[in-house]
Amino acid sequence: MRVLFISPYPPAKDGIGTYTRILAGELRAAGHEIAVAVPRALGGAAPEVIGHLGDLPALEREIDRFGPDVVHVQFAVPAFGGRTLAVPRLLDRLAARRVAPVVATMHEVTRDTELLRGPGRALYRRVVARTARVTAHTRAARDLLAGPLGARDAVLLPHFSTPPPAAVRKPEELRAEHGLGEARLLLMFGFIHMHKGLDDLVRALRLLIDAEPELSADVRLVVAGSVRRRSGVFRVMEALDHLHHARVRRLARRLDVSGRITSTPFVPEGDIAAWFAASEAVVLPYRRAEQSGVANLALAYGTPVLGTTAGGLSELFAESPWRVPPGRPDLLAEMIADFLRSGARPYIPADRSGPQDVSQTGLEHIARATLELYRSVIDVR
Repeated sequence: MRVLFISPYPPAKDGIGTYTRILAGELRAAGHEIAVAVPRALGGAAPEVIGHLGDLPALEREIDRFGPDVVHVQFAVPAFGGRTLAVPRLLDRLAARRVAPVVATMHEVTRDTELLRGPGRALYRRVVARTARVTAHTRAARDLLAGPLGARDAVLLPHFSTPPPAAVRKPEELRAEHGLGEARLLLMFGFIHMHKGLDDLVRALRLLIDAEPELSADVRLVVAGSVRRRSGVFRVMEALDHLHHARVRRLARRLDVSGRITSTPFVPEGDIAAWFAASEAVVLPYRRAEQSGVANLALAYGTPVLGTTAGGLSELFAESPWRVPPGRPDLLAEMIADFLRSGARPYIPADRSGPQDVSQTGLEHIARATLELYRSVIDVR
């Protein structure tokens, strides 16, 4: 089978791009041919990248040469930025020539439609109308797609878990580099975004220090990540995230916790394992979330997750004792204190028996389900 992905793709620093690369690699290992159309041209692109949305005529010629059996759009507004509207335009052009049936995975449908409101819902309905089948990672997202957004046959296909990237450096090397010694580390990992609640975590850290001075004496917060780069009109969102980050830094200084916080830029793949191994827990103080690749990464590493009940986190960690309502720094501080006192082991969702046990959400399982979905739309056609 020939599969064309329309998606961000490495070397772009994008979680959906990484998702596509991993899924594409699994399909290729199973004997299928892969091509990728990316939002914009980037140096150092992989051989399977055949074009970009900035030049639709050239991209269409390359798509015709490839001859896909199915087209799979990995969609979210932040992923495509200024090229978002080019996605339905390309799908229109492919549909007019009956090139191949289209499947779409909607990664951030609830967050995008909440943020963009009417125009966001109109955009999603436009993309949905041009697809044969639509998938989502959470029940809430699937229900939204199947209801007001018009995807009557929306399919729930959870975010897959994969064997985590191998370590290049050791935890002690990162500790030495950042002067962390033997501190107890809490890790907030990933792109910095105003809906991820970093300000709530900073306030919780202050409350923890005041309420539990002895317990928190050697606790440090590591914020590993940076603001996502965006393009076109979506640079406004990037600017808002930079403004949010600046406000959080001022908040940390005002609360006198800056000395307890270590910030790093975007983490190279070879350092991810070391940060997760060095940390006692990953903290996800999200105010809004549809799904979280960071949460799945933590589960794969066996690192405990302390989070909120925002969006899809409430589904993934439905029975976990380590979750609080979003926007409550006081409860977040109490949960962190309880966790540090307990020496608790990681919470494992009911469909897994332990870290890296991914019986229902493993890459192999999700890849098989994806191929079955491809075959269903091809057969119907």
